Amino acid sequence: MAKTAKKPQKRPGRIARQADLLTTVYKVVSEFGIDAASMRQIATRAKVSTGTINYHFRNKERLVMEALQAAYQKTLPDADSSHTPLERLKGFAFGYILHEPNDRFWRFWMNYTVYGSRNEELRNHQVHWFKKQQAFWTKLVKEAVKGNELPEQLDPADTAEQLLIFAHGLMVRQILQPDKRSQAHCRKLLEQYFERLETETGERKAEVDGSRELTVLSRRGKAAA
Repeated sequence: MAKTAKKPQKRPGRIARQADLLTTVYKVVSEFGIDAASMRQIATRAKVSTGTINYHFRNKERLVMEALQAAYQKTLPDADSSHTPLERLKGFAFGYILHEPNDRFWRFWMNYTVYGSRNEELRNHQVHWFKKQQAFWTKLVKEAVKGNELPEQLDPADTAEQLLIFAHGLMVRQILQPDKRSQAHCRKLLEQYFERLETETGERKAEVDGSRELTVLSRRGKAAA
């Protein structure tokens, strides 16, 4: 029986170099915008040749698209399968709270979004990955509902969409007001969002438990009569 050819895996050194290159893309684009950023600037900062970048990515647009895609595909360290669905959802949502006022990636994301309004290929690429992210958050909400972490009356798709839009709004707020106070305020707003969801879950559970208890007492009363 013929053996199935294994798909070649990237070597650790190559993965590290690619990560460094994409980090450089975030920095250069966040500083100059996509229009003003050049392949030469990126190559110089990443300490690679312009020819190497052109060989792998062909042009600047393909390079920034790859940089955006890599960020969407990245798994958060504290959001693996050992955590509950709600914990994982929180892990992704709190990724929208900037770790520092001048967060390079989110400034890159803003520049990409603006540039995409004039470039259909980039816009479609961003919409594609946004929808994949929304579908994954919907899956987490559905699993959280199934696991009694969130109320059963929630619509997973609507909840995921609202949370995703809210998280993006918080990210924009932090970019407009890039200071620690704004970051802390946005973190608090997101914490309160989840607290409302979880409080509603607790209230719903207490309601159900209370209703069951009344039913049991009612049955006992009828049996005694």
